Amino acid sequence: MSLALAILMRDLKSAFRSGGGWFYALYFFAVFTALAAIAFGPSLGALAIAAPAALWLAAALAIQFAATDLFERDMTDGSLRVLAAERQGLFSYWFAKAVFLALTAAAPIIIAAPFFLTMLGLSFAQGAGAALILGVGAPALVFIAVLTSALSAGLRAGGLLAMIIAAPFTAPVLVFGVTAAKAFLAGAGLFGPETLILGALSLFMAAATPVFAIAALRVSLE
Repeated sequence: MSLALAILMRDLKSAFRSGGGWFYALYFFAVFTALAAIAFGPSLGALAIAAPAALWLAAALAIQFAATDLFERDMTDGSLRVLAAERQGLFSYWFAKAVFLALTAAAPIIIAAPFFLTMLGLSFAQGAGAALILGVGAPALVFIAVLTSALSAGLRAGGLLAMIIAAPFTAPVLVFGVTAAKAFLAGAGLFGPETLILGALSLFMAAATPVFAIAALRVSLE
């Protein structure tokens, strides 16, 4: 795990030094929710109904957008090739990239979500509950984004390709996320069946995606 920590610290320092690289996902999320509020009109009732779908779609797109060039720098400067040659497994490298994406993309969105959801007709308390549900499913979105970024690494128009690849993987998370948020806003508890399924999806993606992401990175180096 010392390798994972070293890579994570390097990427975090680089993101903060770049003058906003860590901010892109949150900025995308903010713009998306603001445009959604304008698109659905001034009716608070219509905004509140659309809020769960807008929240999850904005979060999924923002996290995927933040992951488009997750591996590009390491492939360009040759550091990924060196790691792959010196170590039999790249799990620590994958883990560092997943934690980096979670800290710089998913976490800021979850923290800011209650504030932006007030633009969509929800109270702050309702927004906080919806953000907690998002926190249960956000790991699944992060793992999917890391996987699709690895699958498209080194390819031209890789970001667009990653978005296309991510769609079928992200769909179940969005369906249960929106359903869980709607159930919560309708008066159900925070941890209903839909939220538990979200947690199960996050655990499943944590177990299933590393193998395929690491294999995709090795193929891209050949």
